[in-house]
Amino acid sequence: MKRLLLSRLLMLAALFACGDGPPWGLGPGQPNLGSVWPQVWSQNAFDGQSYEFKTNCGTDHIELETCFLWDVTEVIVEAPDGDLFELEKDFNINGYSGEVTRRWVLYGPVGAGLPEAGEYRFLYYRGEELALTQVVAYQPETVGFPTDVVWVREGDDLVVSWTPPAGASPGMHYKVLMFPDGGSVISLIFDWDASHARLSDVPLPDGATGTLNVAIFFDGGFSPSRYLPFTW
Repeated sequence: MKRLLLSRLLMLAALFACGDGPPWGLGPGQPNLGSVWPQVWSQNAFDGQSYEFKTNCGTDHIELETCFLWDVTEVIVEAPDGDLFELEKDFNINGYSGEVTRRWVLYGPVGAGLPEAGEYRFLYYRGEELALTQVVAYQPETVGFPTDVVWVREGDDLVVSWTPPAGASPGMHYKVLMFPDGGSVISLIFDWDASHARLSDVPLPDGATGTLNVAIFFDGGFSPSRYLPFTW
């Protein structure tokens, strides 16, 4: 996870020494890629706090593969203390909700703690070429996680209820997620002031097993509830 070639480190040192470049650290002749959104997120889960580093393409793309992030071969995040984290490519379309994901992402281990405050540098590579640098200024932020999650099956629908956390406010949203054993994630987004939800026509066969939970998403991260087992 903490890796870079010596030549790459020397190139980065020279790049970071230039303090008066264009926004997002774009070098001369680089395109304006304002639709690439790097984020440093807090995870405030029921079993401990952690971090998430990710960078997303915007929504102004017709096909899954048509964005800058599809063509890069590596994304590295440099933390304020100099630690280096390698992100993983994650391009998919949720077969249930139709939600499109175009990103590189890394979830921290359970209990790793929130990211430290400071500047995080996102480094995008095509092979050995540094194609783009972006800087994110991060301050820790958390919201409580949903509690008292209960689910029932009604026909082919999943009905879920929960107790909202303190601090839920406009601009946030919930996501109900099902993780079938051996299958793809099933999820749907709900408004910030919801306390129950229905997922209609869940595409699972009778007897399917897995886990489900409810997470609240806010500007600086997300807070997932406990995972509940299910048998469909």
